Amino acid sequence: MAETELKYASCYFCTSKGCGMKVYVREGRVQRVAVDTQAPVGPGGFCVRPTLARDYQHHPFRLNFPLKRSGPRGTHRWEQISWEQALDEIAEKLGSIRNRYGAEAVATSSGTGRGGAEFAKTRFMNLFGSPNRIGVITICYAPRAMVWFATFGGHLVPDRKPGKTRLIVHWGRNAHEGGPSSWNSFQKAKQAGMKTLVIDPRFIEPSRQADRWVQIRPGTDAALALGMMHVIIEEELYNREFVETCTSGFSALRERAAAYPPQKVAGITGLTPDAVLETARFYAAHQPSNMVIGVATEHSAPNSIQAIRAINVLRAVVGAVDVAGGDLISGPCPGFIPDVCMEANEMLPASQRRKQLGSDRFRFLGYPGWELIERQMRKGWGERHSAAVNLHSAAHAPTVFRAMLTGKPYPVKALLVSCSNPLLSYANTQLVYQALMAAELLVTFDITWTPTAVVSDYVLPAACWMERPDMGNFASVGGYPVVQVGEAAVADRVPGEYDRRNDYVFWRELGVRLGQAEHWPWKTFESLWEYRIKEIMEEGGSSTLSDFVHHQRFKVVAPEPGRCLSSGLATPSGKVELYSGILKDLDYDPLPGYTEPEIPEEIRKKYPLINISGVRVMPYHHSEFRHVEAFRKRHPEPIVEIHFDTARKKGITDGDWVFIETPIGKIKQKARLSNAFDPRYIVSQHAWWFPEKPAEAPSLFGLWESNINVTTDDDPDRCDPLSGAWPYKGQTMRCRIRKA
Repeated sequence: MAETELKYASCYFCTSKGCGMKVYVREGRVQRVAVDTQAPVGPGGFCVRPTLARDYQHHPFRLNFPLKRSGPRGTHRWEQISWEQALDEIAEKLGSIRNRYGAEAVATSSGTGRGGAEFAKTRFMNLFGSPNRIGVITICYAPRAMVWFATFGGHLVPDRKPGKTRLIVHWGRNAHEGGPSSWNSFQKAKQAGMKTLVIDPRFIEPSRQADRWVQIRPGTDAALALGMMHVIIEEELYNREFVETCTSGFSALRERAAAYPPQKVAGITGLTPDAVLETARFYAAHQPSNMVIGVATEHSAPNSIQAIRAINVLRAVVGAVDVAGGDLISGPCPGFIPDVCMEANEMLPASQRRKQLGSDRFRFLGYPGWELIERQMRKGWGERHSAAVNLHSAAHAPTVFRAMLTGKPYPVKALLVSCSNPLLSYANTQLVYQALMAAELLVTFDITWTPTAVVSDYVLPAACWMERPDMGNFASVGGYPVVQVGEAAVADRVPGEYDRRNDYVFWRELGVRLGQAEHWPWKTFESLWEYRIKEIMEEGGSSTLSDFVHHQRFKVVAPEPGRCLSSGLATPSGKVELYSGILKDLDYDPLPGYTEPEIPEEIRKKYPLINISGVRVMPYHHSEFRHVEAFRKRHPEPIVEIHFDTARKKGITDGDWVFIETPIGKIKQKARLSNAFDPRYIVSQHAWWFPEKPAEAPSLFGLWESNINVTTDDDPDRCDPLSGAWPYKGQTMRCRIRKA
C-alpha cells in the first residue's frame, strides 16, 4: 500500500480566511484533513468544515470538465469540450462584444474569494478595458475596509494581549456560527480574564457568554455609537491625550455627538436611556479593547457606511487604536508583494474608469473613492499598500443587472461569473435571473454545479483549495502582516476523471487569447507565488514554493503601536480622521450620523414584521455545501426563527412551514419558535437551494422555494447612499408571515 503523504494547505471553506490545514493524501486522494495548530491563522477547535473536506473533494456534484450549452438556456443539456475549445470560443465572443459595444459591455461577478486569485480577475479586466466588476464584497468587508482606510489609513488588526487588552467587543457579529477564528479568539479572551461586550438584536451564543449584551434595534448601530460618544465626551471619559495628539476633527465631532443624548438614542435603538449610559461607561472603563464588526452594519442601508464610521470613530475617541492591547493600524507583510501590485491598475484608462456603473452615484466604494484612498495609501505605505482594487472599487451590482436588462446607460452583454452564485447571493433574484437570461454571453467558472451554472452558456470546472497553492485573501490583499502559503494537496487534473484549473490559470489563458500575453509572464500559479514571496523565501533559504511550505511555512510581523506619532497616517491629515477629508471631497457628510429610514405607512401596516435575514449557520458558508450529505445532515432544512408570541397569533407551531412575503416575492422556510429577540422581528436564513431537486428550469435546484433573496429588494433608491449596499437587515426589511 502506498504511503500517506502530508501536505500543508490553506483552507477556503469560509470567508477567505485561509486557515492552515494538514491534508493527508494517499495515491492522489484526500484521506483526511486536520487543523494545522502551528499555523498563525487557524480556527482552533471550533470549525467542523475541515473534517468534512474529504467528502467535499470527492463528491460527484463537483464540476469535472468544460461544458458548452447544447440546448436552450436552463434545459441543462451540455456538450463536453476541451479547455482549449472553451477558452478559444469565449475569447472570440468577448472580443466581438468589445468591438461592437466597448470593453465596458463585459462584467464579472465574484463571490467570497473561492477562486483564490481575485487579483487575476482584476488584472484581466483592467487589461481588457472594463471597469465593471461586481461582487458581494459590496455588502461584506469592503465597506469596513474602506472606512478603515479613510479613517486610519490602513487595516485594523487586534493586538490581543493578556494583561493589556481589557475588553473584547463583537458588534453585529455571531462568530459562533460564522467565524471560527474569531470565536476561537473570543474564547481565549474570556479564559484570559478579558471582559466581553456583545451588541446584537438576538440572544445568540456570544450574547449568552458575554459580560454585557446590548439588545439593539436592527439597523440603529450608528445611533448607538453616537449616543455612546455623547456620554463619553460629556462625562470626559474619552482619551484626551490620544484625541488631542492623534486625531483631527474632534471639535466638529463633539458638536455632532451632542445631538445624540441618551433619551433620543433610546427612542431610536429600543434601549432605555440608562442602558445607553451604562453601555457607554462600561465600554470607556475597559480600555484598551479589541473589536470585531460584523456584516450587520453593512446590510443596514441607508446607514451602512455611517454606522461603520461611527463605530470606528468611537474606538478612536476612547484611545483603543494604535496602542498596545488595542487595535493596531496595519499594512502588508514586509517582503511580500500584495494584490494591489498584481492588478495592473495603471492599465485601465481614466476614460474607462469613469464608465464604471453606479460610481457616479455610489462614489465611496467605486473608483472616485478608491482613487482618493489609493493616493493616500501610496503616500503612507509606498507602492506595496493594501487598497486592492479587486475588493474595493466595485461597480454597483443592481445597476449592472439593470443595464443588462435595459441597455441603459449602456449595454452590458456579457457576464463572467467567477466562483460566485448570483442567483443566490444578490438581492432581487427575479431581476437577477432576467438579467442573466438577457445576456449575450454568460460564463460560469466554479467548483460545483449551481443554479447560476445551469443557465450559463459555458460551465468551466475550478480547482478547489485542496487542488491549488494559496493563502488567505485578507493576507493576500495586504490587510494582515502575515504570509502563510499552502500547497496543492492533490492534482487538479486526473486523466479520465477530471480536468480543473485554478483561477489564475483561467484568467491568464483567457487574457493571452485576447492579446495580453506580455502582461502574464508567470505561467503557473506556483511561479507567481514564488515571485510574490521571493524576498521572504530568500530570507529563510528556500528556493521553491515547496521548500517554503515545508520548511518556513509562514512569516508573521506584528504591527507596532505608535504609528500615529512615528510616521503619520495614510490619511489627508496624517491623523485619525474623526472628520473625514475623503468623504468631504466626495461630497458626503464627513461626520458620522444616523438617518431614520422613510417607510410608507401602508407598507408598515401591510408588512408589520422586520426580517433579520442572512444569518450565518454552521456548517454552511452562504450558498455552499448543501450538496454534500455530510454537511446537509447537520442542518437539512431552511429555518426561520419566529418569536413565540408572534407565532401564537398566527397559529404557527414549531416545525410548520411558513410563507415569508414582501412586496416583491414570497418563499417558505420551516418555523423554529424562539424568545431570543423582539416579537416584531423574524430571523431568516439565506442562500437556500436544494441540489437534490431538478436542475433544469424552472426548478433550478429549487431556487425559488426558500431563497430569501426572492423577497429582498435592490432598488438603487433603497441602497446605502455612499456604498450602494443593498439592505438585508434593518428597518426597511419589512415582511409578513403566515402558515404555509
